[in-house]
Amino acid sequence: MTQDPTESTQKTEQLAQHKTQNQGAAMTHDSGAPVVDNEQSLRAGRRGPALLNDPDFYRKQSHFNRERIPEKVVHARGFGVHGEFELHTSLRHVTKAHF
Repeated sequence: MTQDPTESTQKTEQLAQHKTQNQGAAMTHDSGAPVVDNEQSLRAGRRGPALLNDPDFYRKQSHFNRERIPEKVVHARGFGVHGEFELHTSLRHVTKAHF
C-alpha cells in the first residue's frame, strides 16, 4: 500500500511546524568574517587543479585534513623501528638504488 506524497497527514503537519528555511545568516570563518562563496574554488584554467591562492578553499581543506576520525586511527600509540637494513639478494632487476 503506497501513500500519496501530497496527502497531508498528522505527522507531516507536525513536521512542517518544526521545519524552517535558511534564515539568511551568513556562513562565517573561524575569525567571524563572512564566507563569500563556499561552492567555488580558484582554479588554474577551466578544468585545472585547485590553487592554494584561494584562502577560503585552503582553510576549508586544512580543516578537513586535520579532522580526527577515531575509526581511521590504526595505531594510536604508534611504534618505532630501529636497526639496520641488510640485503641478502640482489635487487638490480627491480631498482636502480645501490645497496
